Amino acid sequence: MSQNDIEFKKPNDILKAYKNGLVGSWCDPEDTDKLLGELPHPLFGVAASDLYSSGEGKVALLYKSAQKFDPTFGAHERQTTGDCVSHSTRTAVDVTRCHEIVGGEREDFVARGATEAIYGSRGHGGQGMSCSVAARFVHQNGGILVRKDYGFVDLSKYNSRIGTSWGRSGVPREVKEEGKKHQVKTISMVKSVEEARDAIANGYALSVCSNYGFSSRRSQHGIAKKSGSWNHAMSWVAMDDSHEIYKETLFLIQNSWGVFNGGPKRFDQPDGSFWIREKDARGMLNQNGAWAFSDVDGFPPRKVDWTIDEVF
Repeated sequence: MSQNDIEFKKPNDILKAYKNGLVGSWCDPEDTDKLLGELPHPLFGVAASDLYSSGEGKVALLYKSAQKFDPTFGAHERQTTGDCVSHSTRTAVDVTRCHEIVGGEREDFVARGATEAIYGSRGHGGQGMSCSVAARFVHQNGGILVRKDYGFVDLSKYNSRIGTSWGRSGVPREVKEEGKKHQVKTISMVKSVEEARDAIANGYALSVCSNYGFSSRRSQHGIAKKSGSWNHAMSWVAMDDSHEIYKETLFLIQNSWGVFNGGPKRFDQPDGSFWIREKDARGMLNQNGAWAFSDVDGFPPRKVDWTIDEVF
C-alpha cells in the first residue's frame, strides 16, 4: 500500500496525521474564482438577502433533523483517509436535505449520502482535495449518491479505497450519470459569521474548509479551543446566538474522525462534535472555503423546528 493509499485505523491516528501536516483540504483561489463565475448565485449574502439578520437571538440545532432519519448520525461513519472534504460536503448536504424533509418537502430520506464519488472527483491520486471541486461536483459535474448497492458499484458501506482509486482513474461515467439525477440545485459561498448564522437558522448546513485545528477536549460548555493547524474540512450543523454563555454567536462543528474528542456536551450534541467561538468561526470563514447548499433555486426562508424553544 502506497502512502497515498494509507488507511487510518483509529481516530487518534487521523488526529496525529493532520497535526503532522496531512493536507486533507485546501482552498484553490483560481478554481474558486472560476466556480464563482459559473454560478447564478455565487455569494450567499446576495443570494439569501431575504434571510438577513433572521438568525439573531436564535438557537438552531439542525443535526436533530438528521438524527430523525439517521439515528447514528455523527461519529458512526469515520473517515479513514484524507477524504475529509467529501465527508464535510456530504454531511452538510444530508443535514440540509433532512431539514427540508422535516419542513414538508415531498421527498423520502433513502439513506445517508455517499462520499466516494465526491472524493473521486478530485482529479489526482494523492490525499485531499479542493473545497471548490467538491462543491462543483455535487452541483454540476456529478451529484449526490447514497449508501446503497447500485449494481455497478456497491456504496452501501463507506469504502475509502473506492474514492482513492477514482481519484486516479476518474469517476466512472455511470456513477456520474446516477449522481446527476440528484444534483444540488444551488451552492453559494458563505463569507461572514452573520451569513453563517442566518444560513443555519434557516436550515442550511455548511461545509467549511480551513487550516484551523482544535482541542480534543471540550470545555464545560462543550466548546473546543483553537489548537494547532489542520488542513481540514468539517460541517457546521448548529448555531447558538442566544448569548447565554458569551455575547457572541457559537457554532457546532461535526467532525468526521469518529469519537476523537471528549468533555461536556450541550443540547445532546452528537459524538465527535464541538462548539467553537465566534472569533474562530470568523477566521475559518475568511479563508473562502465555506459553502451552503440548497435543493431549490436560491435559499428561501425556512422554519427550523429544532430551536431553543424545543430544548428548554
